[in-house]
Amino acid sequence: MRVIQRMSICSVVLGLATPAMQVQADAGLNGYWSGGLEHDSNVTVDELNASSGQSDEAWVLGAGLEGVLKPTKALNLTLGYDLSGRRYHNLDQFDQDIHLLSADLSYDFDPVTVGASYHYSYATLDSDRFLDFRRTSLYLGSLIGENVYLMASVQDKSKEFDAGTARDSDIRGGSFDAFFFFNQARSNLILGVDLDDEDARSDAYDNRLIRFRAALVHRFVLAGQDSRFRLSWRYEDQEYDEVVITVEDNRPLNDFLTRDLAERTGQRVDKSRVIEASWRLGLNEVFSLEPRVSYGHYTSTLDSADYDRWVAGVALRAGF
Repeated sequence: MRVIQRMSICSVVLGLATPAMQVQADAGLNGYWSGGLEHDSNVTVDELNASSGQSDEAWVLGAGLEGVLKPTKALNLTLGYDLSGRRYHNLDQFDQDIHLLSADLSYDFDPVTVGASYHYSYATLDSDRFLDFRRTSLYLGSLIGENVYLMASVQDKSKEFDAGTARDSDIRGGSFDAFFFFNQARSNLILGVDLDDEDARSDAYDNRLIRFRAALVHRFVLAGQDSRFRLSWRYEDQEYDEVVITVEDNRPLNDFLTRDLAERTGQRVDKSRVIEASWRLGLNEVFSLEPRVSYGHYTSTLDSADYDRWVAGVALRAGF
């Protein structure tokens, strides 16, 4: 039952956190630090559909601190802070930092767990403040039989960009996840679907998103140390509203709309397929080595959002 509860919390907390972050079900304080090197075949800022078309290497870093409180056996409160960053060798205008604050409160009514979470993150680009993101979630989870856990959630989200307001938006979303445990709970398969309806300040960025996710996680012991392998896949289909933009006399369009209108050849549709494999190879009780590789195929009616991307890297992680 503890493994099931841990995974249900993970699915909420890890929504905006880095893959290196873990959630513990036991009360206490824990954290991690990681650092490594990454090669990116096409350095990209996803939120701006800005693909550089150039490859580069980057130093990657991550750190997190998390506190878990259990006032009662059924009540669980998790508070966390997470930092992730990249420093490119040549394309320093793409240097990024993401700061994440999170809180999750859940109560196990057995067999149903009810919870709420809040996430606030802000990102910097080239050392300048770039994006503020907020997400509030309500979720329900329940164990079905002995090896299946189901969870559904609804979300209210918002995005605020520092440069211009055209892309600022409010988002209503929902998700559903199914966890299948086997191999004495050392392995689990996760299937999920997300739905988002985004209402932006500019009608040109209104869109609806559907995302399908699948992940296989296997935990094993190698050379006497706990290790883990994870293989994941996701597919996204994002359709934008078809917008007719007119220019009034002596009233020019802003920069965001001008660029988008110049590239628009019809209704915008973005699709992506991403597959990723990662390992956590335990070195001792504190340190682990974490190689990973991913491939993304992105197609779009917008030229700047149509590209392929390979990312491979390795990091050293210390947990406490």
